[in-house]
Amino acid sequence: MPQSSASQTNGKALVCSGHMIDAPGRKRERFPPQKEQAVRLRIADQLAQWSVGARDTGICGGARGADILFAEECTKRGASVIMLIALPEEEFLERSVRLPKSDWEARYRTLRARCETHFQHEEWPDRHPELDVFSRNNLWCIEKALSLASPRDVYAVLVWDGQPAGDGPGGTSDFADRIAKIGGHVVIVNPTLL
Repeated sequence: MPQSSASQTNGKALVCSGHMIDAPGRKRERFPPQKEQAVRLRIADQLAQWSVGARDTGICGGARGADILFAEECTKRGASVIMLIALPEEEFLERSVRLPKSDWEARYRTLRARCETHFQHEEWPDRHPELDVFSRNNLWCIEKALSLASPRDVYAVLVWDGQPAGDGPGGTSDFADRIAKIGGHVVIVNPTLL
């Protein structure tokens, strides 16, 4: 597993959370596949505005949609990327990466080969047992960011349609609130408005 020099950096820590690309037949669209390029461009533009580069580290959960787009754009800018995976790999691929007739799994594997990757069940198994694994993963991403940078150097991109979704601890709005409370920077990209 490639190890980055992320822990030695004193640059920015960037975190991403948000919607997966919608599966076929989803009733209420959150991140329709046809919005992928528009979301990519918004993420790329935001990373450029934040002057992301080789001293910085991107942190995300590795799922199709927001996470993979963010990780791809971070690597294009020379930043290190750490993927924190919520489930054992095969289960994660089945639940959060694969889609019929898509290249998401190939893109995940490309990132996996070049990014530092950690699995929640191996490294964070007993933290926040009251939360589901995906909410727990959001908290893990924030904790990892704070281990790499001061709060004012934590930047978050949330790909979110703005709709509450029983949004308790570790949910998207909670994630945004936590970043704001520590004095970090939050930008929301709403696929349904692009």
